[in-house]
Amino acid sequence: MEEKHIARGELSYLGKEVTVTIDRPIGSVHPKHPDLIYPINYGYVKGLIGGDGEEQDVYVLGADKPLDSFRGTIIAVISRTDDNEDKWVAVPNELVGSASCYECNVENAVHFQEQYYHHVFYPLYEKTCGAVMYTEKDGERKYLLIKNNSGHIGFPKGHVEYGESEIETAVREIFEETGLKCVPSRDFYPDFREEYTYTTRENTIKTGIFFLSHYDYTPPTIQQEEVLNDWLVCYDEAMKLLNFPQDREILEKAERTLNR
Repeated sequence: MEEKHIARGELSYLGKEVTVTIDRPIGSVHPKHPDLIYPINYGYVKGLIGGDGEEQDVYVLGADKPLDSFRGTIIAVISRTDDNEDKWVAVPNELVGSASCYECNVENAVHFQEQYYHHVFYPLYEKTCGAVMYTEKDGERKYLLIKNNSGHIGFPKGHVEYGESEIETAVREIFEETGLKCVPSRDFYPDFREEYTYTTRENTIKTGIFFLSHYDYTPPTIQQEEVLNDWLVCYDEAMKLLNFPQDREILEKAERTLNR
């Protein structure tokens, strides 16, 4: 089957409320695959036709018992590139913006079925974790900045994976992007945890969590696939290079913390 990409109209439903008729509640058996048992509720939006010519399918998260119907908010669109239909994911309105909505948790919840398809995941919410990295070189404190493929100049960070804590994500991503190995109990500055939330051009709501970590000076081993450039610079130069005002605020707090 020819691969496809999702129509932009599908993404307009992110953040919208829908009513879902549940036809495969928790514990039900897939009609074509008897070894597949639904661990979550699954249904369709009545009267709204999807790419396969049938009513739009929706995974429902956040309910621990079988349902007949459900009212909630769409927090992800799954575009199957080797199929002619897309799947939506909804949660109860009271869970919108919670950890249940982060990409890693949603993908884990729908893996029981989506593992059999190639797909692109479009989440409403994303969470990344990283750290302001500093060291001493030539008798001066310096900060490590990187530029990723989007052109964002900031600190090493990346997406949370299923089951990880914020600190575990930060440690893993720092190593993957820079080759630097951090030990939180030794290198992370105690009680420093800053975050900010912003909306991307794709209307994804992204939360960034940042710690403050020291490392003994050594040239980083940059991940060429995702990092376009890197700098080790003093505070004033770092403030000039950072191209997100939120990152400048984080760096200012880090510098103030270290100067106490």
